[in-house]
Formats: sequence, C-alpha cells, structure tokens
Amino acid sequence: MELSELNLQPRFARILERCVPFVITYPANHPALDLSPFGVTVAPEHRFTATRLDSRDAVDGLHHLDAVTFGDQDMLMPRWVLFDCGEFPGLVFGFGIQARDLPDYARAAYHVADRDDAFVPLSMWVAIRNAEEGAWFGHNLSSANVLLKGDHALSGLALLTKALGVKCTRCTKQYGATQWDSSSIGLHLRLGDMELLSAYTPAHTHPETLSYRIDVDDERLVASLLDDWTSPDQDGELIVDSTDGAAIRSLHDEIEAGKRFAMYRAERREGGQRLHLHRG
Repeated sequence: MELSELNLQPRFARILERCVPFVITYPANHPALDLSPFGVTVAPEHRFTATRLDSRDAVDGLHHLDAVTFGDQDMLMPRWVLFDCGEFPGLVFGFGIQARDLPDYARAAYHVADRDDAFVPLSMWVAIRNAEEGAWFGHNLSSANVLLKGDHALSGLALLTKALGVKCTRCTKQYGATQWDSSSIGLHLRLGDMELLSAYTPAHTHPETLSYRIDVDDERLVASLLDDWTSPDQDGELIVDSTDGAAIRSLHDEIEAGKRFAMYRAERREGGQRLHLHRG
C-alpha cells in the first residue's frame, strides 16, 4: 500500500509536497526498519546518525521543537534522554524543511536565523524498542504547528508523522502513555483503539496518566488520512471525564482486578474532554 495511490485529504498531500521525511537512529538499526513507509522514502541524506557531527542541526532542531512543545509542562527532555532512549537505540521519525523556507519567527525559535541551509525538523515521533517481539513504545509526539501561523501551518502534521513512524518501525503493537486531558488522545485513536493498561500511573511524573496498547493494522493506520474518513460518534459503554479523578482511580482498580477496557473516542469539551470506552 502506497500513499501516492490513495485518495488523501489535501492537507496530507500538502505536507508531502512541502516537507521531506527524516529518521534519526543508529545505522545498525536500519535493516530492522521500513525506510520507505507506505512508499514515502527517507532519502539517504535525511537518515541522520546522532553520533555524527554532521547530524547536529537535525538533533539541535529536535530540542528546540521539544522546548516550544513541552517546555511549560514539566516534561522537557534532557539531551541525554533523547539520545539514550530514542536517537541511538530507537527511532526518531519526522518531517522537516530547509530553514530558508520558514518565516523569520520560526527560524528564530529554531536558532537558524542566519542559516539558510540548515535542516529543520518540524515534527517528531520518538519510539523506543520493547523487548517484546514486534512492540515499540511511543515516547514523544510533537509538531511545529504550536509555532507556525497562517499559511505556514501544516494541519495534520502530527498525525501523518505518527502514522508513518509506526509503519517505519514495522511494529505490530504500539505502546504509549499520555495524560487524560491531553489533546493528543484523539490523534492516537485515529490509528486504532487504545486498550488501557493503566488509568492511574504514579510511576509517571503526572499520576493521572494512562498507558495503552494499539494493535497495529496497515489499513487502520492510513484510514484517517483518506478523503472519505469520518470520526466515530457513538457513545461508549463507559464514559470518563478527564477531570474526574475519582472515576479514573475507580477505572484503574478495575483494570488491576483483571477487567479490560479499550478507548475509541475522545470528545473535546471546554476545560477537558470525555473519553468513550468499551469493555473488552
């Protein structure tokens, strides 16, 4: 299945026209990866290696992107964390562009105001390989749409990045963790129902974090990129409000007792969101 053969929504076609995909990982990992996910080939010059000095622009750009995305959420990544967990043993997949093609305010945020030739990563999905066969953990997803304005914004950039990043890993199970009030939940759900592994996770910096697993299917990965995609609108057997701490703890107790739940719909509301689940 190749994206060029599918009827994509115009916003995704626009990203593929304006940007190029990139990967950061240790080269010994390349044979285990799909470096042409759904026919979108990562060119050799955009297969960066974090141990090489000529990859520094791309690596530095990831940290500038992380700063504008998560700097105010107590989750900013130290450089060693990204290297130890993602850039070397795992994968960073994203889309980027030359600095000359960005507006001045974006170039300033990326510290490339005087570097027309610098490669600037506009999105990243950081994934860590699990010991379990075919399983990867999604560590970080972000896009420069928190920064870009007007015609420079790239609607759908994070979704396209994750869909192709998941395909690049060749994984059959994608694990992750996110906060109940995170706007990214709706994005994750477009790639598959999220089976909840925890609803309350004190091991995380933010205890009201859920951990999940998505069983990966190629058709589901690309379904929400297509022009005829529609989001689910049916109510769940169980509906949890992201601000209801008691309900979240109660749900976690049920999960620990052996009950299974899968989330399939996120309904954004002022001050939070309602999450729709069905019982497994």
